[in-house]
Amino acid sequence: MKKSLVGSLILLLGLLWAQNPQREKFQLVHADKLYLSNTAMGQILELTGRVNFFYGDTEFSGHRALILDAQKIARISGNVVVQNDSLHLQADSLAYYRKTDVINLGGRAKITQNRKDAPQRWMQGDHAIYDMGKEQFTAWGRVKAYDEEERAQIDCGYGFWDRKKGYSYLLEEPEVRIGDPENLRVKADKMELFEEDKSLVASFNVNSFHQDYHVTSDFLIYFDKEEKAVFLGQPRFENDFALAQAQEFHLYFEDGEVSRAVLADSSLVYFASEEGEEKVNWVKASNIELSFEEGKIMDFSADSNVSYYFQQDKDDKKDYFENRAEGQVLKAKFDSDNKLQIMDMGGRIKGTYVFENDS
Repeated sequence: MKKSLVGSLILLLGLLWAQNPQREKFQLVHADKLYLSNTAMGQILELTGRVNFFYGDTEFSGHRALILDAQKIARISGNVVVQNDSLHLQADSLAYYRKTDVINLGGRAKITQNRKDAPQRWMQGDHAIYDMGKEQFTAWGRVKAYDEEERAQIDCGYGFWDRKKGYSYLLEEPEVRIGDPENLRVKADKMELFEEDKSLVASFNVNSFHQDYHVTSDFLIYFDKEEKAVFLGQPRFENDFALAQAQEFHLYFEDGEVSRAVLADSSLVYFASEEGEEKVNWVKASNIELSFEEGKIMDFSADSNVSYYFQQDKDDKKDYFENRAEGQVLKAKFDSDNKLQIMDMGGRIKGTYVFENDS
């Protein structure tokens, strides 16, 4: 009898609301309890229990709901779920403003994009606002996000996602971790992500961490399609074998590992002659290009206004000496143990050798 009565009330409510053409489309699917009241502010509908209804084309579910008919506002709480096309929203509570088509969410609000023709993406935070008309999601407070295609995990304090434009920006100590397993981690003051060309732009106080190197700079542009990263604003690169700086860096990757580095304008590289030694040797030039394998330098070339310093320490097989030289081009090769094998300079060479004096 109780189920029949509730069903009749739901049917009657649908008929009553449908008679007014000024009302937005509202369809109540289910509620354990229903209370409809008329006030000076208009009709108010209270729903409790297993609440499920459609407001327009959007489906809402929760434990409790309050629908203000005249104001066109719906307030829902208790494990709230919102479903519309490929959109899936979750929150502890929300307020839906039908006139502006905006949803305010509270309590670990999460948006998930589930489309058969696209990879999964989601973003969540302690609080959020979703503009359904513009398809823009803004979250703040312990924000996290994930991109399945880029295999990227994100943490920050404030995040914005424009689903139509495929654009996001992150503020308040954003950090992006890329790869599974993780092979690149980036921190900065601000980050922007562009879905169409699969790129990441990081601005100010940029720190990029990899198992084989660490780079700091003012700006970073990372192109996932090209497997390339461009560092601007006095970038500084360091790993176990080299420390480099220039006005601009271009890093190239293969299977997530750095394979080549191109330094442009006022380039300087400090390097060790053997693995485990100090980086006392250096090369200066306008442009320097280095090749890597498993994090080790295999060779490098330098051109235009080249100068270098190389120091050989004394051991049982060789004497101590220092070599300084200037020229137009320089090429160097290292063996698999990262020991220097060849240094070849050309073009108007000027240099000096200093040997240890045993006398």
